[in-house]
Amino acid sequence: MEAIRRPRVSYWRESWRRLRQNALAMAGLITIVLIAILSIVGPMLSEYEYNEQNLQTGRNLPPSAEHWFGTDDLGRDVFVRVCEGGRISLAIGLAAAMIDMGIGVVYGGIAGLRGGRMDEVMMRIVDVLWGLPYLLTVILLMVILPPGLGTIILALTVTGWLNMARLVRGQVLQLKQQEYVLAAQALGASTSRLLVKHLIPNAMGPILIMLTLTVPSAIFAEAFLSFLGLGVQAPVASWGTMINDALVTVLSGEWWRLFFPALFLCLTMLAFNAFGDGLRDALDPKLRK
Repeated sequence: MEAIRRPRVSYWRESWRRLRQNALAMAGLITIVLIAILSIVGPMLSEYEYNEQNLQTGRNLPPSAEHWFGTDDLGRDVFVRVCEGGRISLAIGLAAAMIDMGIGVVYGGIAGLRGGRMDEVMMRIVDVLWGLPYLLTVILLMVILPPGLGTIILALTVTGWLNMARLVRGQVLQLKQQEYVLAAQALGASTSRLLVKHLIPNAMGPILIMLTLTVPSAIFAEAFLSFLGLGVQAPVASWGTMINDALVTVLSGEWWRLFFPALFLCLTMLAFNAFGDGLRDALDPKLRK
């Protein structure tokens, strides 16, 4: 009797099924979505602007029905500023991660596919850049270049793409020995076609995992720079600048000014890391049944 054949399930559908079974990863994904929605919609729910000051009667008010997260020392609504800070922090994190992915995928893909002397030269360049202290390089660029979001993103991506390039190179070195790649090469496929049609799609699992782990790193780096006074400039808010401004409340007692931006920063980083770990488990072919 002929064995009953089960319908084949696509790799991505099976990975999504595995991801949905991971409660921690789904909680992280839901948290990311909720924080993103709150950052976009939150300011619309309040009558106050993020830079609107009330020095007369609105300074350092505790959380209330009028000011959900209280106010700061200039009478600005902390809730609106936390939402505005979420926009800035998430935008910087996502932009830096996407640029890192774009540069790293192209650079690592070409190095791994071409091999030989070109691979040797390209990876030695990576080694030289890898030897530069990351934070020192970022801080130096922030001091030299004019302040702004573009400068922050540029500073974070100057050497941030190196991990992605190394990862993609390793994946391409493994995949280019596969029969379908050798067949495409024999038929005269160009380097760009091999990368776009055959190699990069089959390496998307590790690339996506690296992408989800790069976002929280970029968000934390931006918060650190803002904490040092090298991030976004007033009156624009980010979680890092809000935490820096609220340090004085440790002694004065206005706990809400420090608590809420720090809470959202921690939740965002934990959510991205939990989702990235779950995505890694879901996309790992060794764990598939």
